Amino acid sequence: MPQTPDQQTRNAVTRRITAHVTAGWPRLGEPLVRHRGQYCYVAALLPGRSGPTPILRLRYQGSADHWAIAIYKASTGQYTEAELPGSFGPVTGTPEQGIDDTFILYAGPGTGN
Repeated sequence: MPQTPDQQTRNAVTRRITAHVTAGWPRLGEPLVRHRGQYCYVAALLPGRSGPTPILRLRYQGSADHWAIAIYKASTGQYTEAELPGSFGPVTGTPEQGIDDTFILYAGPGTGN
């Protein structure tokens, strides 16, 4: 299994994340997506904030459809895979599942959710 996603996978995942956030949370605008090594970080401009807020980190698991999902904890300034509430979804999944499981906690339900 590759340690890090290739450029094609990173580009495809960025497009998927942007489309999913834009469709589900249009009031937030386009998310800020960046990749570093095996990680994909997602931030969004939340209402009342002056800059993008970190929300989600995905850790590559060898496929564009399989990532470990971590939520950003503002209280510690760190991401955690261990503290995503189980009722919101699995600890691994697609980028879209990661968005659905974390954005609801920061930005409320999305459209159609």
